[in-house]
Amino acid sequence: PFLIFILLSEILSFFSCNKTPTSPEPPKIISLPVINEFSANPSTIAKGQGSQLKWSVSNATTASIDQGIGNVSLTGYEYVYPEKTTTYTLTATNKDGSKTESCTITVKSAKLAIDGKIEKDYLYGCPVFKGWVKNVGDNTAWNASITIYCYSDKDKTVLIDTAWDYLADGNDIDPGVKVPFEAVCWELSSHSQIKSRKVVLDWLEKELSELTKEDFEKIAFNKRLWIENQRRKSKAIRR
Repeated sequence: PFLIFILLSEILSFFSCNKTPTSPEPPKIISLPVINEFSANPSTIAKGQGSQLKWSVSNATTASIDQGIGNVSLTGYEYVYPEKTTTYTLTATNKDGSKTESCTITVKSAKLAIDGKIEKDYLYGCPVFKGWVKNVGDNTAWNASITIYCYSDKDKTVLIDTAWDYLADGNDIDPGVKVPFEAVCWELSSHSQIKSRKVVLDWLEKELSELTKEDFEKIAFNKRLWIENQRRKSKAIRR
């Protein structure tokens, strides 16, 4: 029996050594898309301006950009007008997977705010609100105004007068700069008539590449209000 075991072992070893080896499967080659370029020019704009997104993709079947742009060609450009600092992401896809790349457009924006407390006073016998407005944004404001709506009730339903002032006479208000205001209620005789009020600050961005029709109307409207304000002031002085 021992000799038979040795013989069988030798036979099995012979066939095992002469077994034809199987070839390993070749490794799978993965070829992802290539994003050659994705840029924004300019990358920093003022609120209201536009920027050009430009991209170039190869080895891809589809490409898309988020922020509402959607599917795009593999090479192209598009103008965008973000209202605030926005990051755009380009996604390129093929059968092996996808690649992404992002670029950010920084939007500079002016922001006016009341600086400190609004003081009450009288000017030529009429109630007046005095104080300061500061540009706390990072862009220059201009054609700025303050409007104070005055109501005879606490629920702000009965408007009895509107106090208005042209901030910096419509000129530039740079970031970090504060300017005074003096808004007069020409139709009233006492602060006691005012039970509630609403303050509205309005301005245009300095670096706009072009003004819209609404912007020109706002400029003209503020100039008319300024002229009317001067007329009322002269009338009050003569009283």
